[in-house]
Amino acid sequence: MPRGAITKLKKDDLKNKILENWSYFQLQKMIEYKAENVGIKVRYINPEYTSQKCSVCGHVDKENRESQSKFICKKCGFTANADYNASQNIAKSN
Repeated sequence: MPRGAITKLKKDDLKNKILENWSYFQLQKMIEYKAENVGIKVRYINPEYTSQKCSVCGHVDKENRESQSKFICKKCGFTANADYNASQNIAKSN
């Protein structure tokens, strides 16, 4: 591989990362704008552990995620779609 090819790959990776973050930022700003127009307040929630935390008992364990889509709490046995469980945790957060 030519010497300049590695530098180009690194630059492309950085450019892609910037563009990826920009599109999320743009979407965020559009949601804020539309919500403000209809009187809805947008709150930002830390997503940390929302997919590993049981929305019923609050137990946090990475093993609660049996698969990408299945959540089973190791403590209380609550079973749900993983995205549904995470959305419940987000809805309950302050």
